[in-house]
Amino acid sequence: MRNLRWRTLLGATLLAVPLLATTPAHAAEAVLDQQVAVPAYFLPGGTPDYWSQLTTATDKPGVVVANVANGPGNSVKADYTAALSAAHAAGIKVIGYVDTGYFGTTGLAANKTRLGSLAIEDWRAQIQSDINKWYQFYGSSIDGIFFDQAQNACGPTSGSETWANLYRETTAYVKAYHPGAVTIANPGVSPAACFQNAADILVTFEGSYGSYLNRQDPYLPSAWEATADPKRIWHLIYDVPDAAALATVISTSKANNAGYVYVTDDQLANPWDKLPPYMSPEVTAAKGSGGAVPATPATPTASLVKATSLRLSWTSAGYPGVVGYDVYQGSVKIGTEANRTPSATTFDVGGLTAATAYSFTVKARDRAGNVSAAGTALSVTTSALSASTPTVPGTPVASNVGPTSVKLTWAASTDSDSGDSVAFYDVFKNGVRELSVPGGVTSVNLGGMALNTSYSFTVRARDTTGRASAQSAAVAVTTTNPVPVTGAAATSNATTETYTAQFNLPYSGHHVFIDTDANYQTGWSVNTIGAEYMIENNTLLRKTGAAADWSWSVVAGVSPLVSDANGLYQWSVPASVLTGTGNIHKIVFHGTDGDRNDYAPNVISVTTAANPIVPIDDTAATIDATTATYTAQFNLPYTSYHVFIDTDADYQTGWSVNTIGAEYMIENNTLFQKTGAATAWSWSAVAGVSPLVSSTDGLYQWSVPVSALTGTGNTHKIVFHATDGTRNDYAPTVITVTKP
Repeated sequence: MRNLRWRTLLGATLLAVPLLATTPAHAAEAVLDQQVAVPAYFLPGGTPDYWSQLTTATDKPGVVVANVANGPGNSVKADYTAALSAAHAAGIKVIGYVDTGYFGTTGLAANKTRLGSLAIEDWRAQIQSDINKWYQFYGSSIDGIFFDQAQNACGPTSGSETWANLYRETTAYVKAYHPGAVTIANPGVSPAACFQNAADILVTFEGSYGSYLNRQDPYLPSAWEATADPKRIWHLIYDVPDAAALATVISTSKANNAGYVYVTDDQLANPWDKLPPYMSPEVTAAKGSGGAVPATPATPTASLVKATSLRLSWTSAGYPGVVGYDVYQGSVKIGTEANRTPSATTFDVGGLTAATAYSFTVKARDRAGNVSAAGTALSVTTSALSASTPTVPGTPVASNVGPTSVKLTWAASTDSDSGDSVAFYDVFKNGVRELSVPGGVTSVNLGGMALNTSYSFTVRARDTTGRASAQSAAVAVTTTNPVPVTGAAATSNATTETYTAQFNLPYSGHHVFIDTDANYQTGWSVNTIGAEYMIENNTLLRKTGAAADWSWSVVAGVSPLVSDANGLYQWSVPASVLTGTGNIHKIVFHGTDGDRNDYAPNVISVTTAANPIVPIDDTAATIDATTATYTAQFNLPYTSYHVFIDTDADYQTGWSVNTIGAEYMIENNTLFQKTGAATAWSWSAVAGVSPLVSSTDGLYQWSVPVSALTGTGNTHKIVFHATDGTRNDYAPTVITVTKP
């Protein structure tokens, strides 16, 4: 991609190097030194002002992740400029949030780019654009990039590292243009060992207090974590109720070898939108103690020296307290590496310039955070540039010009040097590098542009040594300027309310505001209505709290989004869940990208049924020493009737459905047990159980032997659901029962 600073394996040869200096005498037992790293998903200047609390506290966290609009947004925000600058000046590393959407590899609609694509190439373009914006907007206040929604599997097939390579490539992109930047990838679970060098830090756990203390698949740690450098591991734990629970979690996280940690009492839906009341004790508890200053490492040796990369090698420390090494290029720390006792430790350096002299040093670090002096510096000069420059790429051709995007395609370059090739193409917008894509890619979709604006694009080629061609001839493009939201419509019948609108810009938030009493003075005030309900993308929320507060609660059991092809959004909501005092509803459609706030030009009025049908009601569950019984009235003709049963009252285990995690499911007259990965629809039939007792006039009753429902607790949570292949209806309430 660009002048790479990556840490993938460059070869298998390890060089012998001198032994370390004398190991230190036995010291007090080392307690792991951690840094508190905060996902700071709250606005600067709020009440309370959490950003100010972070930067003015006596005990400060080591890292904060800033998130403007699931990324940097499309323009500089003055309040963020001040907040990020203050945090950086206070010695806190400020990391910019970038969504990677698993590079679209899940195939899920929720993981499309802002331009609506699942293609890896389009995700690469969006990710690089967001990285660039963080540094363009906030400059030296940014210390690195946080890659959210990261993959945890090496690749789509056994033996493949295709997906891990995407994150190595993205880390290399950051480090090539911002030496010393920290990269963090967040799979949320422990990834495969191939991911160890995909980023500087990996979030290997993100979940609740209960699931952290009783880790089950998929939250179990991978074997590599036990011997990793703790400064490569970060754990995020929410719903931790008090200081006593905090102490338990910190102790557990140290035992789990996590060098970064964040603990909060905050809860879903967004557990990162406030600071916990025990923030100062948390920073104190995370600190290490004991140990001893490690011996100074010997001078590293360079091998595999190329024009833009090389490998450093040094003998691993015999002292067991050494957990990692910090590697410096000149005065800039460029990464860390675990202590690979008893073999040699290696670190691959990229992003170098051909025929240039560099100096490298290594410091050893123990578990308690004690750091040695730097070893003697190694001076090394990279290999020369190739003999020939790649040919100039063809003039890019523009197509699919939209309001914020364009597709560019160009004829490939060639390289005449034996063994050399075109490694990258750099795409320039108005003379400024916008993207760097692999040499096999000759087409990109660029987004993030302004409406009705003219741009000039050129392309150049770079070979494996960094030698670059001249830029191509330019192509001029003017973006379009459509009406933002058109085709707004709403309909209602006895069972369903349907909302449709065409969104002509790439928004991150698509909203339908619903005023169920036709009174603009109640609910959330927006565009002349007072909304009691709001759809946001695929979630239905109900207004809570004070009228002036942006406070909403999720309406469980409703997934309203029906389709969103080509920006034409359609939502469907059971009429029975939209409670109000009248039968006139007023509807406002809205789209936002974090900067723009666009509304459909008209408020829609719709007359609802006087007595809407409740799809599923009269739900009940009982359990005794031998039998669990479930009953519900289904008022529509479905093809499949479900009872989801959470036997450990932990929504993070089992199949995630309507706020529970189901270990079992009844489907019509079959009982199933959840199998396979948590996110896979995989179930096995429980032999010998025919649970359906009766189904007269839609009143269904099921009975299951308690002995067939294994679980870790006495509390079960029950969700009733039905579908006809199009509708997906849930009972409005989750039922809780206790085993005797």
